[in-house]
Amino acid sequence: MTGMIITFHAITIFGAGDPKAMAGGISGALITTVLGLLVAIPTVLLHTVVNGRAQRVIHILDEQTTGMIAEHTEANLRS
Repeated sequence: MTGMIITFHAITIFGAGDPKAMAGGISGALITTVLGLLVAIPTVLLHTVVNGRAQRVIHILDEQTTGMIAEHTEANLRS
């Protein structure tokens, strides 16, 4: 973010004709982008794995709950 601010500041002062004035800001912006992706991509993958496991647990709990309710209802109908 600050890299782009530096770049736009350089454009304001020197115009768009001096690539050397903009290169440092663009480089800084790309570094922060890469670091952001290095954090985001593994986090999304981890979320996908954990969410899949959670959904399987929820499915098992739903099945067990349905079975318990059915047993309880059947026992109440017998008495």
